[in-house]
Amino acid sequence: MESEGAYLFIRKFKKVCIMMCILQLGDDAVRLRFNLFSLKDLIKKWLYSLAIDSIITWKDFVKVFLKKFYPIHKIALIRKNLMQFKQESNEPFWRYFE
Repeated sequence: MESEGAYLFIRKFKKVCIMMCILQLGDDAVRLRFNLFSLKDLIKKWLYSLAIDSIITWKDFVKVFLKKFYPIHKIALIRKNLMQFKQESNEPFWRYFE
């Protein structure tokens, strides 16, 4: 999971869940139930450590998951790097643009 981004995990997991259609269960219920099988090791321990009924909907899970595994300081750092990037004097344009 460390090498895979949190947002990427959410996106891939939602695509897998789209393929599962279970009668009498909505999208949230399917995602929340199968999510337990997609998580491993420390992340699964973290999920089990949360208070019972602290996650009711898929949106609740995404919010808590991203807060834990994609904290705001990472977003701030990415934003800062995007806003402050510049071409070095000896750097070719193609590398700068890349």
